[in-house]
Parts: sequence; C-alpha cells; structure tokens
Amino acid sequence: MLQHSQANGHVRSDVAVSDWSTDDVASWLSDVGFGSYSDLLTTQHRVDGRALLHMSESDLRQPPVAMDVLGDIKNLSLCISHLKASFSLPRPVNYVV
Repeated sequence: MLQHSQANGHVRSDVAVSDWSTDDVASWLSDVGFGSYSDLLTTQHRVDGRALLHMSESDLRQPPVAMDVLGDIKNLSLCISHLKASFSLPRPVNYVV
C-alpha cells in the first residue's frame, strides 16, 4: 500500500493515501512536479487523499477544476492512476465477497 505524508517537511510512511489531508495532497503534488496546481486542488477544491483517489482525467479537464494545459492534464492523470494502482481502497464494512 502506497503511503505518503509530510511531517516537518519530510516524507513519512505512516498515513494511508485515503487518510491524507489536503496538506498531504499538496506535498504529493509538489513531489510529482505539479505543485503549481496545489492551490487550485487543495485550497479551492479541498481535494484530500480520498477525493484524489477518486479523481479522473475528466475531473481535471472539466469545471470546476478545468485545467487548461493538455500535457499537465495527461501527466497528472497518469500520476493519479499510478497512485490508485499502488493503493487498494478499503472495502466497505458490509462488503460481501
């Protein structure tokens, strides 16, 4: 399970992605080269770890986010896809196999 969080400016591995705060998401965005979108996603739209795991390329393209640089949309979408692949969402409590 991929984990990432920031404590005193350093990455730590004790917080699951789904539990990331908006500050953790901002740190991850910076780490993957998209820090310029940190304010848009984490301040304006309050994207935390759970929301980030549910974002799609379409979410990045369309309002209210409406990123306008194609390369950034594609590359950030790819980073989010890698993050999703590295993290399995917890099953609901009443999940039946």
